[in-house]
Amino acid sequence: MTATTTTTTKTRLSVKPLEHFTVEGTSECSACGRAVKMQLLIENDIIVDAGGTVESCGYSRECMAALIATIKGMNTMDAQTVSSEDFQPLMTRVIEKLGCDNWCVAALRIALRNYRLREAA
Repeated sequence: MTATTTTTTKTRLSVKPLEHFTVEGTSECSACGRAVKMQLLIENDIIVDAGGTVESCGYSRECMAALIATIKGMNTMDAQTVSSEDFQPLMTRVIEKLGCDNWCVAALRIALRNYRLREAA
């Protein structure tokens, strides 16, 4: 019996700030204290584009990039339920002990809360 090895190549994802966006949410990473900012362009309750800035480590940037790739095209209600388990398959590594993925999700949820508040006004 021979062993086979499967190599999966993952596309390098990136995070860029949006020039035009509907709302944004900012969270601070507890590990380093630096800001993670999520920007959303929303039309008819659909996230048509997402971006932001990540001032912290490379792992936080990878988490944010994977999260952005996951939520593009989602409606705002579905995006509210996204967790790190939803976007970890897009990542090249997962470092559970850092928790950076949670701060990216927090920034998303803050942005979505800001959207709901804006729509209610």
